[in-house]
Amino acid sequence: MSSSSSFDAAIAAIFQRQPGRMVPDLDRITDLAELLGNPQTTFDTITVTGTNGKTSIAAMLASLCTAAGLIPGSYSSPHLQSVTERIRVAGVPIAEEDLARHIAYLQPFLDVVDPRHDDTVTFFEVLTALAILHFVDVPVNVAVLEVGMGGTWDATNVVDAAVAVIGRISLDHPELGPTVADKAAEKAGIIKPGSFAVCAAQEPSALSVIRDRADAMDAVLKIEGVDFELLGRAAAVGGQQVDLQGVGSTHNEVFLPLYGRHQAVNAALALAAFEAYHRFEVELDPELVREGFAGAQVPGRLEAIPREGQSLIVLDGAHNPAGIASLAAALTQDFAFERRVAVLGILEDKDVEEMVQALAPAVDHVVAVAPDNVRAGDPSRITAVCDQLGLSCEEADDVDHALDLADGVTRPSDGVVVTGSLFLVGEARELLGLDPA
Repeated sequence: MSSSSSFDAAIAAIFQRQPGRMVPDLDRITDLAELLGNPQTTFDTITVTGTNGKTSIAAMLASLCTAAGLIPGSYSSPHLQSVTERIRVAGVPIAEEDLARHIAYLQPFLDVVDPRHDDTVTFFEVLTALAILHFVDVPVNVAVLEVGMGGTWDATNVVDAAVAVIGRISLDHPELGPTVADKAAEKAGIIKPGSFAVCAAQEPSALSVIRDRADAMDAVLKIEGVDFELLGRAAAVGGQQVDLQGVGSTHNEVFLPLYGRHQAVNAALALAAFEAYHRFEVELDPELVREGFAGAQVPGRLEAIPREGQSLIVLDGAHNPAGIASLAAALTQDFAFERRVAVLGILEDKDVEEMVQALAPAVDHVVAVAPDNVRAGDPSRITAVCDQLGLSCEEADDVDHALDLADGVTRPSDGVVVTGSLFLVGEARELLGLDPA
């Protein structure tokens, strides 16, 4: 069997494990890890949670680690085009043959663990184990793990992370509870005994829960706006320059090749987390910080795709009201478009009304489309909200058709933004001929 065929067969096998529901426990991943000899204990770990920004923060942290001469592994979700994007070493995705090899190695262990539990090992749990195996195989010095959902019962919480990073928390994923405080309680579960934690600015109810968890775990907690912060930012070609106040030092005019104030705030959080990894005992070299942030790449998050003679395309995977609000602010503040057309596709379980309302002030026209996903929402829901808001809208059959419709109403001075779902962004990247990131 060719390496490509082996990869396809291996991926097909683990995709069959995708659950129809979340299973709130760590029983299977813990059992699997113990059977494997607890490989997650062989390297340092930083765990990143939050409602939005996890992938960006993790990418910045991995880049800072690389600049420091470390070999970082990073694990994120979901992927845009290929599952290999989820597992990286120093920013480079795992090779297909390595992923297939790890799956083959893992299968006998899965055969043992599956019958021991009411639910079989899930897709995400398998991928988490694969990431850990790959990081041991390389080997890496430190792993930056992005939580899939929540924190306490997420498979990544099988590790005892030295550093916990909690980004902004907002209302998304009803599985985690009806209030921001409920969601904070789940996410704060990544704070482990004697660890270090850094936390973005939060609503008072959420921050109270996080403080209580840190106190109970005897963890050192640093908070945005109290211990570190974004001091300022300015537009720059290909991104922005940011001034960051860390816990222990200030770094001015740092180039960040990402757009949006929210990414500048994420950079402040990543800097504090990197200081936490050094136990707040090391004054960071300014050149290391500059190199680290300059190397951060986060495809599908305000990713600008230029096209000769046509409007610029911006790909952004914002998929909840808070994410869309950050996108809308960036479109008006960071890009000099005359008009903006949104290709918008939203999953069925998302708050369509709030998302469209948040995006409406920043766009002149909407092309509604269904992402190619079993959870895709009906584009007519988007159209209905646009009609209520007096925002012009039309529906497309698929993403290819949607981009054609957007091009039909834009000029080179305008912008097209593809958003509402990371699945939609992945489809657009494929159609635009972009390689998996």
